[in-house]
Amino acid sequence: MKLAIVFWIWTAALGAGVQEPAPPVDAEANRLLQEMSDTLSKAPRFALEAEETFDEIPDVGPRRELVNVRSVVMERPNRAVADVVGETRNRTVWFDRGRLTVLDKEQNAYASLEAPPTVDAMLDWVAEEYGIEVPLSDLLFSDVYSVLMEGVIRGEYLGFQKAAGASCHHLAFEQETIDWQIWIDAESRLPRKLAIAYKTEPGEPRYEVVIHKWNLSPSFPEGLFDFEPPEGAEKIELARVLGEKEESR
Repeated sequence: MKLAIVFWIWTAALGAGVQEPAPPVDAEANRLLQEMSDTLSKAPRFALEAEETFDEIPDVGPRRELVNVRSVVMERPNRAVADVVGETRNRTVWFDRGRLTVLDKEQNAYASLEAPPTVDAMLDWVAEEYGIEVPLSDLLFSDVYSVLMEGVIRGEYLGFQKAAGASCHHLAFEQETIDWQIWIDAESRLPRKLAIAYKTEPGEPRYEVVIHKWNLSPSFPEGLFDFEPPEGAEKIELARVLGEKEESR
């Protein structure tokens, strides 16, 4: 009997010291990311303005931080216009119900071609056919949560921080080849900042975008999604407009 009591005390103490492993993504981070996704999914149209910075690491010379300014307007499920101007791009993209047009403003050259009929399908198609991950595209899908969480190994809630002048929930996530962080506006539940570190690339370059403006009920002018070639613009193949393969960011 004494031996049985001693054994029970020992096993109870041992069991008390064993902790359940923490879930790969903690509950608060998961909840906030789902709320953000729901907020975007429920918006039939929106507009945003953002500034992005990313590292360029040349074979010879110092690391450089390059800057672009991006704006996006979208009308779900099948219309969007995106514009980027900065140190690496000077381009506008129109997508209107299955017609994709890309204008390189420096070359004054454009490509226009048939594409899948929705924004979701078009973004997947561009990635598969041309190896291009459009910057900010993860936030344009109808189910942002599923897109962002694919391949996530761990996720943590890090508390409150300021981003784009707003008080935000700061979340961090780990995947096999990247670590990424997102700052979600505590009031609007909209993303305000996204940062990605590419762990397997030389020098571990970093991409960061700060979204300064959101509008979930914009008024779009007549003809916004219609493309009219600029005077003298040359129509060429999409590969020539895109130039070298655009990096995933």
